[in-house]
Amino acid sequence: MNPFTQFKKTRIVVRLIFGVVSLAVGATAFSQRSLAPRHLPQPASQMQYRVVDLGGPNGTANVITDSGRIVGSIAFPGGNRDAAFWPNPQNPAIDLGTLPGFAGSRGLGINSRGQMVGAALPFPQFSEAQPAFWASSQSAPVELSVVPSGFFGFASGINTEGQIAGTIYSADTLSAVVWPDSNAAPIYLTQLGNNFPSGSAFSVNAAGNIFGDGYDANFIESHALFWASSTSAPVALASPGGDFIYTDVGGLSSSFLTADGLNNAGEMVGFAWKADFSETRAVFWAGSSSPAVILSTSDEFPNGTAESLSENGQIVGAAFDADFFDAHAYLWPDSNSPGIDLNTLIPSDSGWELLDAHSVNNRGEITGEGLLNGSGHAYVLIPVRGPLSPRREPAL
Repeated sequence: MNPFTQFKKTRIVVRLIFGVVSLAVGATAFSQRSLAPRHLPQPASQMQYRVVDLGGPNGTANVITDSGRIVGSIAFPGGNRDAAFWPNPQNPAIDLGTLPGFAGSRGLGINSRGQMVGAALPFPQFSEAQPAFWASSQSAPVELSVVPSGFFGFASGINTEGQIAGTIYSADTLSAVVWPDSNAAPIYLTQLGNNFPSGSAFSVNAAGNIFGDGYDANFIESHALFWASSTSAPVALASPGGDFIYTDVGGLSSSFLTADGLNNAGEMVGFAWKADFSETRAVFWAGSSSPAVILSTSDEFPNGTAESLSENGQIVGAAFDADFFDAHAYLWPDSNSPGIDLNTLIPSDSGWELLDAHSVNNRGEITGEGLLNGSGHAYVLIPVRGPLSPRREPAL
């Protein structure tokens, strides 16, 4: 079994330990690479994008709202990697800080009102995260209630009503939860059944629908789940069939604690595993009772993960090579369109290699993480009609 297959088969450990630690130290398998940017052919007839550098090192932009507000994380001067807020792509990052006694934080979700959620990380036990809420970019973080006492958690998504989706965990448990608001106790969501005792919640839309996943007791078999509300039983979403029998939510890069994969129409995106965990495919569901539609990628990057979709049906995520070593950010204009490597839609001499796309808004703006001249930076892509001159936005 190769190391990445082992990584996939123990994804719950990755989420609770490696995932939080890698976020804490600002390292991922991809951002540590120092590969020269590829010079890929430019499709003449497609939308082009202007790349705005949101900063680094160890920067990632997780969610962008329709007004252009962005939440993520970055290593600020002084060494701490904290949750970061960008009022718009032209403004520098604002350090959101962390809870008293904690070493850092991560911004994982934001709503249209500018309320944000994420996690605070202690030192040295980075895996003992606590869910955090910011009322605005000028507010100190507030620790969300975790029940029972002594457990840990992270908050991944927040809707316009202030409902928050997240996860509470201990050394051997993992539970999907929703906080009705930042002052409320968490509501534990019903799991899929006795054979699937663990799970996470990542997204909650304006209607209060919730999107997440469930795991068996050995954390091997997984299914993407949809809850109509916090009191509803979960619905396991369909798998694509054939060899791809397990479904999941999120990505495989540094932001697999967040997934903006549910829109207000109830459409969802995620990915499916092969039974032997050797391959993945990005998938789209039109609703909780709809079949899974596989989103195509390319021969060079056959393994896909879809992470976010807009109300207009645009989908973004990442695609990996056969060994899961190299990754590129991908765009699907809609669920019926072939995937497009976003590196082909930016100037070829920009210095960027876009590794993952985490979020897309209704204006078509895309956020994620990549390498800028070999260093891990957060980015936002701004759609540009017509030819785009080869230039790069200055670092903020």
